[in-house]
Amino acid sequence: MSDYFPVYVYFGLVFFVTLATLSLSALFPSKKTSPAKFMPYESGIQTEAHLLQERFPLRHYLVALIFLVFDIEVIFLYPWAVVAKQMGRFAFYEMAFFIVVLLVGFAYVWRKKGLQWQ
Repeated sequence: MSDYFPVYVYFGLVFFVTLATLSLSALFPSKKTSPAKFMPYESGIQTEAHLLQERFPLRHYLVALIFLVFDIEVIFLYPWAVVAKQMGRFAFYEMAFFIVVLLVGFAYVWRKKGLQWQ
């Protein structure tokens, strides 16, 4: 029990800080509005005050998530390529399986036309 005491203290502090932050933001909400708040930012989408009543186009976020998935693929491929000769056949087959899974995911996104910008 004493070995995990710092972990318990950490989770307790995280829980307390999260609860305090949520409570304070519920008690003192920000009601500031200005014309600059509703101007387009980076994506070029005009922010509207009635955004919660309508569906928001998620195309930007879908493309960002797809980019992250294939960007993380490079994070796994590069170190493997550096030490591939020392790791042997098992590591080669594991990485081949990983690439096949990514290609199946890419084919799925392609088939669902997730990469077409409309």
